Formats: sequence, structure tokens, C-alpha cells
Amino acid sequence: MDASFEKRLLERIKPLYQKGRDGDWDPVLRMVKLCKYLLEHENGNEDIVLLTAYLHDIGWTAVDFSDFNKATPKVKSNSSSLTLHMEQGAVIAGKILSDFEVDPDKIKEIQSIIKVHDLPETVFKMNDISATLVVEADRLDRYGKTGLARFKTMFGADKLKGVYWEEARQLRLDGLKDWFRTKTAIKLSQKLATEMGLFD
Repeated sequence: MDASFEKRLLERIKPLYQKGRDGDWDPVLRMVKLCKYLLEHENGNEDIVLLTAYLHDIGWTAVDFSDFNKATPKVKSNSSSLTLHMEQGAVIAGKILSDFEVDPDKIKEIQSIIKVHDLPETVFKMNDISATLVVEADRLDRYGKTGLARFKTMFGADKLKGVYWEEARQLRLDGLKDWFRTKTAIKLSQKLATEMGLFD
């Protein structure tokens, strides 16, 4: 991705993300770094992967996410705001990318990934390596020490213990089997899971 384009995109989207959920901006930047790492080892379309990574959660800035925050880890995937943020995110991303005169076919592909990016099984059925790398990078950020810090910022330090954390921990353990397809992401997920003490 062209550095000047990336800089302009960051300037456009950072203020939007800062109006959304607490702690969403840093995870977006980490996810982009994870995507860049995965792209060094796996064959994805850099423009599609990185643009989607930057814009995938922009929809949280346009929806009421109180139901998501109140839900337990197992129930979060059923919250209406989860679906809405993907739908709205695709619309907002389309507008931003059109303003930046990105190729319309690329915009459609990016929107198609954003619309389902929190549904790994749906994404993997697309059989699109670029979409797969986006999901893997997004899920990788739930692991490691930074994953724990993000969890604490978004849901509160008190949620890092008791039943709530046990649910979240089990989801991450299950995710090691369900959320990763490429060799690179599988290897990194195991390393980060160990770092955060998931196997203790």
C-alpha cells in the first residue's frame, strides 16, 4: 500500500474510530501489523487485506453497542449490534473508499468481507485467502498480552476473573481450532495463547 495513501486514510478514519467503542483504535493498528506479518508468509492481496483491516470495525461508530457490552462472551455473537456493525461498516467503508477513488471492484470485495468478518465459518466458505487473512489477524489480536489488555479495556478488569473470564477463555481455546486456517496464523496463535497463559 502506498505510504501517502495510507497516511491520508489514517487521518480520515482515526477520528471516526475514536467516537466508537473504547479501545478500538489500537486494535485496528495491531490488526494491520498482524495482516502485514501474515502477508509476508501467505499469498493474499495486500490492498484488499490492509484496507479491510483498517476499516473492518468502523461500523461500531454508527451503532448502539450496549447489548454487545452487556452480553456474556458466549452470547456476544448473537447480539444485534454485532450484525449491525458489520452491515454499517460495509456501507461506511464503501463511502470512504469511494472518496479515495479506490477501484469499485476492490470496494465490493472489501465490503463483502466486512459484512461477515466476525463470522469465521462464513468467511472460510468464501475460499478467499485475503478474507481468511483478515479474519485470522482479527482473531489473533484476542490472544497474547495485548489481547488481555484489550479485553480489560473493553469490558473491565473485573471481567478477567470468574465465570465471565472462564467463558472468554474457553472461547479462545476453542478458537485455536476454529479461527485459523493458514500455517502462519496457526503457529502464531499457539505462541500467543501460551504467552497469555491459556494452557495454565
